[in-house]
Amino acid sequence: MTDPVEIELKLEYDPADRDRLLASPLLGSQSGRQRRLVATYFDTPDQQLAKAGYSLRIRRTDDERIQTVKAAGSRAAGLFVRGEWEQPVSGDWPVLTDSTGPLRQFVDARDLKRIAALFVTDIDRIDGMIERPGATLIEYAIDQGQARADDHSAPISEIEFELKQGTPQALFDLARQLNEEIPVRLGVRTKSARGYALVAGKLAAPAKADPVRLDSDGTAGTAFAAIVDSCLRQYRINEAVLLDNGAVEAVHQARVALRRLRTALFLFKPLFAGDRQAGLFNAECRWLAGELGGIRDIDVLVPKLEGAARTALGAIRDTNFAHVRSLLESSRVRLLPIEIAEWIALGHWQTAPEDAALRDKDIRSFADDRLDSLRKRIKREGHGLSSLDDERRHSVRKDAKKLRYAAEFFVSLYPGRKPRRRLDRFLDRLEALQDKLGELNDMAAAPELLRRLGLDADLPMRRKKSRARLLDRAEDCFEPLIDSKRFWRG
Repeated sequence: MTDPVEIELKLEYDPADRDRLLASPLLGSQSGRQRRLVATYFDTPDQQLAKAGYSLRIRRTDDERIQTVKAAGSRAAGLFVRGEWEQPVSGDWPVLTDSTGPLRQFVDARDLKRIAALFVTDIDRIDGMIERPGATLIEYAIDQGQARADDHSAPISEIEFELKQGTPQALFDLARQLNEEIPVRLGVRTKSARGYALVAGKLAAPAKADPVRLDSDGTAGTAFAAIVDSCLRQYRINEAVLLDNGAVEAVHQARVALRRLRTALFLFKPLFAGDRQAGLFNAECRWLAGELGGIRDIDVLVPKLEGAARTALGAIRDTNFAHVRSLLESSRVRLLPIEIAEWIALGHWQTAPEDAALRDKDIRSFADDRLDSLRKRIKREGHGLSSLDDERRHSVRKDAKKLRYAAEFFVSLYPGRKPRRRLDRFLDRLEALQDKLGELNDMAAAPELLRRLGLDADLPMRRKKSRARLLDRAEDCFEPLIDSKRFWRG
């Protein structure tokens, strides 16, 4: 028997736009149903359910209580496709039997006995059905409320479109039309994910990328979708922090997310023959990363200055960030993650690829080939590293970043102690090379940045011997990296 599945697209909106959202003709002529939904989420103290990929809640509406088990399932870069098991319960405590989902099958019985309430979501919901052309039915749910854990709380303002009948394309068409009326952004966190982040004290914090877990029996196409989902998630979480407070680390992590996304497009480029959208999205990500990079360059330089020069550079940062904020608020940037998510799920490379066999190639052999190719490229371009000019050395630095991101993307495909030991050694040597190349790049770029910003300031003295020493150290890091045993070749 096939497990029940839901397909939904989640969008976030500004609470100030709620009335405009409710008045949208896109939601149909009939008024939606209004409800208050109070859901208690359960897990063990060490969160064994979440680690197993499940959430467990009891949602209370008036006198009705519905228990729901949801599996993390698969995601197509923005689309949530999840197993879901629901049943009425009479009380406020979970009922776990073989008919209430797979928890008893995948979670140790001793852990299930340790389940306790972890956090609560309290939501005012308005929902209804939307009829679209082609016999398409979409259920909408407009939510506003909060998540609570102990003495902490965080607001929730989102709209979910769940496909009841039709194709996922209808969800993206509706999202694009809605964005013309009110600003919306791609939602990448479920309510349960928000609650867990709140419990951990990380809901409003800049976020590094989560580990990418790929199915070793999967295809290149499914792996690419999972990797892009990880990149979009990292970008959107940090974009939200940026819009809230402009944090230095959020600038860095948002830029890292875009670089990771561009690396994914580079690695999987053979899949996109004949698909022009891939080039368009790469160009858009390069542009946006460049805008964030202007702020990041200033953030790196600020700690190196003192007194009036540091104050002046801080003021320039504020002015430049105001420009970046206006870009983040633009429809161009707001729609970019939504359109990438649409392309991942429904693009030409998926529906009418020029080489379906390549898209469906097993991911392990695909990853082996791409890692080999990148390593050879760095070995060739980095030969005589200390004698290269700044531009060519910077190119090696960028390729080293690609190789690191690629290793992080594919690491789950190579289990076992031996590959992991090789991976750790490989990444240590790669990181050492990146650090030295980064210092050399900063040394070369800082004076030009000050000139471009019109700021007259003295940088810490860097003797020629210091630069020569860094070049020697970079060369010393390069050779061990190239000599490292390849963790992906057993």
